[in-house]
Amino acid sequence: MNRRQLLKNSVFTAIGLGLSPGIILSLESCAKERPTSDSPLYFNEEEFDTLWYMSDLILPKTQTPGAIEAGVPLFIDKLYGEFLEDEEKNKFQAGLKSFMETCAEENGKPFLDLDQSLKISYLEKLDNAGAEEAFFKSSKQIILWAYFTSEPGMKSMNYLPVPGRYNGCITIDNEEKNIVGNR
Repeated sequence: MNRRQLLKNSVFTAIGLGLSPGIILSLESCAKERPTSDSPLYFNEEEFDTLWYMSDLILPKTQTPGAIEAGVPLFIDKLYGEFLEDEEKNKFQAGLKSFMETCAEENGKPFLDLDQSLKISYLEKLDNAGAEEAFFKSSKQIILWAYFTSEPGMKSMNYLPVPGRYNGCITIDNEEKNIVGNR
């Protein structure tokens, strides 16, 4: 090999090494995107993303904020990461793992890879199931509880705190939100 060929190869190698991180990043960006840039505290990313989509499908955004806008997945992650006992954490994680495995077995794809209509139909099937699907029903209750105790959830109900005046006979407009409490 002569000197000219050695210099050419060195330049091409240097350019290739310089561009390789960009090429790797561009190939990684072709992978599926996460629904959020928030990092979970307790759950791994796949579990957190599954919880994220479940929350969004159970309480989507309409005229009122949905579960995502209320911060439900982040609240649940923090709840399990910092406040609940190990027994409750392990039970929920085992249920979530079983949920994800069963979905993959039944649909041939993980829950995160399903399109929206299949995700919805899978959740509806679990919701209509009997007591054998206790995990989904309990996680739905946690999602609803987290939403309705959040500020956006309380505002969506037009919450009026109860020590206040009681009005027994009131008229309700058809366009009015649900009222919790008195006015």
